Amino acid sequence: MATSAEPVDELGALWAWFVPFFEGYSPIYGAVSETVARDAELLALIREAPPSGHQPTSLLAAVHYLVLEGLDHPLADVYAGGSDADPGPLFREVCLEHRAAVIDLLATRRVQTNEVGRSALIGPALTWADRDGEGLQLVDVGCSAGLNLLCDRYLLDYGGRGRTGPADAAVRIPCEVLGGAPPIAPRLPELHHRVGIDIDPPDLADPNDARWLLACVWPDTGRLPRTEAAIRLAREDPPPVLHGDALATLPTVLDDLGPGRVCILTTWSFSYLLVEDRARFVELLTAAGRRRPITWIAGDGSGVVDVVDAGPPPTDGRGAADVLSAVTFDGGTPRPGVLAFVQSHGAWIDWLA
Repeated sequence: MATSAEPVDELGALWAWFVPFFEGYSPIYGAVSETVARDAELLALIREAPPSGHQPTSLLAAVHYLVLEGLDHPLADVYAGGSDADPGPLFREVCLEHRAAVIDLLATRRVQTNEVGRSALIGPALTWADRDGEGLQLVDVGCSAGLNLLCDRYLLDYGGRGRTGPADAAVRIPCEVLGGAPPIAPRLPELHHRVGIDIDPPDLADPNDARWLLACVWPDTGRLPRTEAAIRLAREDPPPVLHGDALATLPTVLDDLGPGRVCILTTWSFSYLLVEDRARFVELLTAAGRRRPITWIAGDGSGVVDVVDAGPPPTDGRGAADVLSAVTFDGGTPRPGVLAFVQSHGAWIDWLA
C-alpha cells in the first residue's frame, strides 16, 4: 500500500482539501478522503478515468453505487451504519478489487447532487421573491432530475419557527433556523409553471439512473430515505426537465413562459459554469429582465456569484457555510442581495434579508 504522511501530489491535495467539508457531517467520507489523499495507487486508478471523473465526489459516488447495487463487502455494513470499522482501508479494497467497474463509472457518469434538502432553503427564498402574492414561474437551471421542482409537495420543517407544505407529505425535510426571521409560510407561492434544464438529466424510470442519484448522496448523513421518497414521488408525476445547455436553452424557455414573475434557480450548479459563461448568464438575465420581472435565486459557495457581495461566511464551528443570494432584474438593472448563510444540503439556515 503506497501511502505517505502527506498528500502525494496535486490530486491527493484535492482530496485533502475536501476533508474539512466532511468533518462533523460525514465522518465516513472524511476518513475515506484522508485515505485517498495519501494513497498513490488509488490516485493512479483515478487518473485512468477521463478528467471529468477526477473530482473526489465522482469516486465516492462510484463506490457507493456498487454498494447500492448489492456489493457483498464489509464496506456495505459501514455505509448502512451496522459497523464502525475504519472505512478507509475497506474503500481502498473495493476500488482495487472492482477496478474496471469503478473506472467505467468514472468515465460514464456525472455527479448528480439532486439534494432535496435544498428545498428547505428554496422555500423561504420563493416566499421572499413572491412579495406581491401573485405566484411565480419557476425555472431550475442545472436541476439534475428536477426533484426540487417539487418543493411545494414536501413538508419543510423549521421546528419552532413553523412548517411549510402538506402535513402528510411523503418527503419531510428538517431545517434548523440559526438566526434571523426567514419568511416561513404554511404554503409556498403558487407555481404557475415549473421547468428544469440540465445538460445530462437522469431518467428516473431507469433503475440505474435512479441508483446513481442515490449513490451521489453521502451514506451517513440520513438523507437517503428522503431522496428515495422524492424519487418515488417524481416517478408518479415527473417534473418537466429539458435536456440542454443552460445558456442555449434558457432564452427559449423564458420566451415560452406565461405572464408574471420568473424565478430562476441555480442551487449549487452555477459554479459548474465556466467563468466567462457565468458573465454571459448574468447578461442574459439582464436582457430578459427588461421585458419581464425576474428574480434569480442562487445557492453556492461564497464568491461564486460575483455580482453579490456576501462578505466572509461565518466560521463558528457550524460547518461549511455557503451563500443563498437573490438578484432581481426588474427593468434590466441587476439588484443583488444576500438572503442567508446556509448549509448546502439544507441542514440549517441563517437568514439575513
